[in-house]
Amino acid sequence: ALPKILSQTAPAFCMGSCSFVVEKSKESTARVVVWREIGVQRSYTMESTLCGCDQGKYKGLQIGTRELEEMGAKFCIGLLRLKRMTSPLEYNLPSSLLDIENELIESSCKVT
Repeated sequence: ALPKILSQTAPAFCMGSCSFVVEKSKESTARVVVWREIGVQRSYTMESTLCGCDQGKYKGLQIGTRELEEMGAKFCIGLLRLKRMTSPLEYNLPSSLLDIENELIESSCKVT
């Protein structure tokens, strides 16, 4: 669910580049160990690039601090949305906070 949310809200996130397969070479990574040994259902690794993007709004551009901060803000909003989706009854937010969330999503989370 979180990757799908990010693909809808974060211009630097590409669902097509995601892989949810546990490859032999990745068996000792934190996300796989946490999933297997502790039982965390949704354990992800988010990677960035130093070479630039090949898709979306940032195609052909280098990734800088602004884009990384934007992705961090979108990630936080994605977590909030995921929490609301998975436990809506126990997570009642005041409507003013929901309005702020929607404004952030619509404004592309401009970070200063």
